[in-house]
Amino acid sequence: MSGYLVFLEQREGLLRKSSLETWNRVQALAADEEPSIPVCGVILGPADTQTSENELYGSGRLFHATAPDFLLYDSERYARIVSDVFRKEECSTLFFADTALSRDLAPKLSIRLEASLLSGCARFVDERSGSCSRSVYAGSCIASFTAQLEKRIFTLFSSPEPFSTVLKAGTIVISPFDDYCQAISRPSAAVQKIAMTTGMRDVAEAGIIVAGGRGIGSREGFAMLEELAGLLGGSVGASRAVVDEGWRPHAEQVGQTGKSVAPLLYLACGISGSVQHLAGIGRAGTIVAINSDRHAPIFDTADFGIVGDVHAVIPGFIEEVRDFLKKK
Repeated sequence: MSGYLVFLEQREGLLRKSSLETWNRVQALAADEEPSIPVCGVILGPADTQTSENELYGSGRLFHATAPDFLLYDSERYARIVSDVFRKEECSTLFFADTALSRDLAPKLSIRLEASLLSGCARFVDERSGSCSRSVYAGSCIASFTAQLEKRIFTLFSSPEPFSTVLKAGTIVISPFDDYCQAISRPSAAVQKIAMTTGMRDVAEAGIIVAGGRGIGSREGFAMLEELAGLLGGSVGASRAVVDEGWRPHAEQVGQTGKSVAPLLYLACGISGSVQHLAGIGRAGTIVAINSDRHAPIFDTADFGIVGDVHAVIPGFIEEVRDFLKKK
């Protein structure tokens, strides 16, 4: 067994940006091997693959189950189908983007496939031996881990750097396999589906994040952060203190008990910078901090810092961005 299998996660019929990035990273890994390693992927549920074609690099086969009953996640059905594809295609390694879904599904597949599971990998130390590294102890250390079994499962963190590896031209073949999935499917029912629509990208996948802390002062104070994030094409994030206050939903929480993010730009507004919060932004490209306390820990991590009241700084920032966009 030598092939690579990538699980491409869809949400509301769209392939997640983190999964597209994972596919491209795996393609780069496979191309570096001699001879190159075959790569295939699996998509469960209706998904607009045509829209994503320009974001998929390399070559390989995508097995796509388009049946509507796969739209909602079912761990048992997903695990059985993915494990069967893994065996049928004689793969040695399974890759996921590190998401809430993969944190539930990957351990189940690790048991089913008798494979080593290395989760939350930021980068590969030696892909031949299955070694990768990730931050530990709230981001204060970098640790390396090596798979002990022949079969391996990795969940990969997103990277702030855009995908730039040049791959040889190839062909991606999309193969429907609904008949096979129906043969092994089981009845399932969604009792209730609750969806929150904000019009913004999931904070875990956003390229720009405007995050607020307790220094914003109130739920209403986040209106200016939403306006700024909208102008920049980014998303709104929040510290744990803000979520605990009920000002913002948990889906926006950034930090050790929230989401780990890797945006190109992270704008921290009124966030003091606890160790737990800093652990979640360690992979950000550029961090800009705005805080009235010049001794706030966030300034030790930030690339740029502004000492001042966010309620005075942000409105001015918004006007500058508006003027820039008008000239553009």
